[in-house]
Amino acid sequence: MAKYLFANINKEDIKKLYELLKNGEEYIKKRVHTIILSGIHRYKVSEISKIVKLHPNHLRKWIHRYNERGIDVILDSPKTGKKEKFGENVKNIIFKIAKIPPRKLGLLFSTWTLYKLKKYLEENKIIENISHETIRKIIKKMNINFKEKRYEEV
Repeated sequence: MAKYLFANINKEDIKKLYELLKNGEEYIKKRVHTIILSGIHRYKVSEISKIVKLHPNHLRKWIHRYNERGIDVILDSPKTGKKEKFGENVKNIIFKIAKIPPRKLGLLFSTWTLYKLKKYLEENKIIENISHETIRKIIKKMNINFKEKRYEEV
């Protein structure tokens, strides 16, 4: 007799799975198909991988995650990619400084550029080391455009 892939699938989980299958995003639907096919219909991993077009090892990882943590793991994705180097507090400091006219800080220019902002942050030891590209990304997320910048009275 074949080993069951899911240790503790129950009726409540099955209802939630079918609901996710109707309304979920595409990547969630693949996970749900995996669980439904293997947990309810007792398919083998090799059979499921062909149906949902995912590698068998990837399916096994989702099965193990489900067995360990339950149905809520389906909605969570493992975090991938590079971790953010700077937290929200540093981003807020950059945002506040970018809003201040440079002349009010005693500088000899009237508008910020990425390179000038980088130099100011590093010289005043606000941030030890940051690239102008990182500053650009932070500024972009906060909807600051230096070309259109009209400074507020601070």
